Amino acid sequence: MIKLQRLGHILINVRDVERSKAFYTKVLGFTVLEQDPDHGGLFLSIGDYGNTLDIFQSTNPEEYSQPKSELGKRVGLGVRHIAFAVETEEDLKQAYFALQDAGVPIYRAVDHTSQKSVYFYDPDENLLEIVWERPNVRSIFASGRHDGDQPVSFER
Repeated sequence: MIKLQRLGHILINVRDVERSKAFYTKVLGFTVLEQDPDHGGLFLSIGDYGNTLDIFQSTNPEEYSQPKSELGKRVGLGVRHIAFAVETEEDLKQAYFALQDAGVPIYRAVDHTSQKSVYFYDPDENLLEIVWERPNVRSIFASGRHDGDQPVSFER
């Protein structure tokens, strides 16, 4: 069996690399490791890891476009959403308000029983998630989490 350690990185194609760079660095706090125009890539990191998210200029941005209202419901091939973890429930709450303060519309905030999640879109309408997992997440899954997708609200 292959012994995977963690997710390495995700590469997404975007309409405008500079617009995405501003969103991921200024709103979500990523750090630019390298911008390599020869290869068309922007390599971003979270924390002490290497590249976590790679952003490339799309050569045909309309090829896979889908109405924004349907993005969270994708059933065909491709990525449905990308999730980024936070350490505490308070961090999730702060992320929720930071997104709102940056003018990023919240698609939904949900309690999945094992975790709480905030879903939103990047400038290219990729569905993103910030997630906080409960400390006993593995035992919740082991006993059957019975996800009710309950709405979550946060108070400032």
